[in-house]
Amino acid sequence: MKMVYRSSPVRGHACQLGEQGMDPAARPIFSSIVLGSGTLAIACAQLAMEMGHVIGAALCTDAIFADWAARANILCIANVEELSTLLNTEPVDWIFSVANPLILRPDVFERARQGAFNYHDGPLPRYAGTHATSWALLAQETEHAVTWHRIDDGVDTGDVVVQRQVLIAPTDTAMTLNLKCYEAAIEGFRELLTGLKIGKLTAYPQALVNRSYFPKRRRPDAAGYLRWDRSAQDLSAMTRALDFGPYHANPLCLPKALVGDEAVAIRRLEVLPRRSGFPAGSLLEIHFSHWRVATGTQDVEVCFGSSDGRVLDARALARHSNLDEGSRLLILGDEQARSITAAHELLAPREDFWRRRLEQFRTLKFPFLSSSLSDAPPRWQSSSGVIPSALAKLSQNDCTEYLVTAWLIYLARITGETELQLGWKPASYGWQADLKAVEVLVAPAVPMEVTIDLARDFEEMRKAVAAEFAQLREHGSFARDLVARCPTLRGVEALRSHRPWPIGITLTTDSCSVAGDLKTSHRAGPALCGDLLTFEVCALDGSFRWHFDASRLAPKQIDRMTQHLQTLLHGVMADAGQPVRELAILPAAESAYLLEELNRTAAAYPSERCIHELFE
Repeated sequence: MKMVYRSSPVRGHACQLGEQGMDPAARPIFSSIVLGSGTLAIACAQLAMEMGHVIGAALCTDAIFADWAARANILCIANVEELSTLLNTEPVDWIFSVANPLILRPDVFERARQGAFNYHDGPLPRYAGTHATSWALLAQETEHAVTWHRIDDGVDTGDVVVQRQVLIAPTDTAMTLNLKCYEAAIEGFRELLTGLKIGKLTAYPQALVNRSYFPKRRRPDAAGYLRWDRSAQDLSAMTRALDFGPYHANPLCLPKALVGDEAVAIRRLEVLPRRSGFPAGSLLEIHFSHWRVATGTQDVEVCFGSSDGRVLDARALARHSNLDEGSRLLILGDEQARSITAAHELLAPREDFWRRRLEQFRTLKFPFLSSSLSDAPPRWQSSSGVIPSALAKLSQNDCTEYLVTAWLIYLARITGETELQLGWKPASYGWQADLKAVEVLVAPAVPMEVTIDLARDFEEMRKAVAAEFAQLREHGSFARDLVARCPTLRGVEALRSHRPWPIGITLTTDSCSVAGDLKTSHRAGPALCGDLLTFEVCALDGSFRWHFDASRLAPKQIDRMTQHLQTLLHGVMADAGQPVRELAILPAAESAYLLEELNRTAAAYPSERCIHELFE
């Protein structure tokens, strides 16, 4: 391969040659673009600069790489479209893709005059796709490799140019194996750059008959639930493959145990040298720091973790779950495991959407709280259902949209907040009801986001709500352990609860006619998605009702809100074209009381006396 000498860097990039630490007279100049993320992309870009490359631009897929590129005066481009536009006018010699989640089109990578290369953290053609290190650990491999290959129109299918072996130790986790691959990647990149420089780079096609591919949506067996009848080595592999350390996001799932009605995260699992002979899943010993559990082979010690990363008191967990030494943990069958895996993989493609929303977590401050009772334990009640007379002529679908839109407008008016994020009860999956492990896997409430522009009319706001309904239907829910897997979310205390948002909305096909105490209601309890108040709309008859914590929100305030909402709806039906900020909220009687009764301050006084005498 011929080495290309250039007399000047790529035109239009944001740095000069001297700024990248090179002497133009002393070294050949290669123009390159680096795509990727994290410190590995930075390390490779720095190495390329040291070996004679001018980085004309960087396509940065995370803030770490973008911040470095900005400090290095390297042009940052945001997406593949911008890269394509740049390459139309500024051709480059090489494109290097390093920890890059984006797929390049042929019309993009073919514009690199000398070639385009991608780093993969697996031994291609095996372990193509994503999260190769975790899949290798799950397969209990003893050796691994990293690969630099040419980019072609497939995913991880291009000719291999460099492959570096990485040995796997019995104690390796995803984090430690990733660190080994990190070091091998840099050394492999040095080998690649050297080969390009001297024109001696050997490429060979992959033996695709040996290819294994792991798509981004694929998830470990049973969503990481430990299956106690499997070997201790299998359980250890599952735990280590899902250990990404405390500072890196876990893109797959947490290793977990189904304990009672809860999925509890496994923090550490140690394989013991002996086998007790008790049935798999038997709880042999309970200690402060761990349980000892029988498996299909040797016994294991299991330590548990909370959603914020702290070690759980294993004795307290046993008491909470009514477990004693001699109790037996649930053994998942093959069919159950397949159902759990299928459910989890349905959630996987939607995780990025929900993670971005959760990173913008915010709550509303509700103005009608009963401050004198704020420290009392929750006392959940349900109001009677109401069918608004104003909506009698509307279709069922329109009734639902009108009710939710009116409620959101009302919230914006009384709170002064127009960027609303509320809890939303996602539609139930049909197989949740008969499999507890799936039910506790899925988040019971998700963030609903709507912006209320008070200058707009009701129909415009209804369209915004309908668009959000479509988003919520499309994305469903997310795995409940997502918050614990993301360092950016883990520290938000409210997100670790079952109902992070004080106010929630749920749609149902059940009748909203019955009021009562939720302690005795088996149907209404699961509908709660607000920690203070849930607005429930029946899609069949257009009725609504409230589920509320009566220790913080007095029933008379619920009655007032019902009247306010109906008044607002009558105003909409009378004149839907007015700005929503002008819609009346107060019913005539309440308005008259506030504006007239409270202002009747006239009182008799001795008018025959002078004012100064009245002060004496």
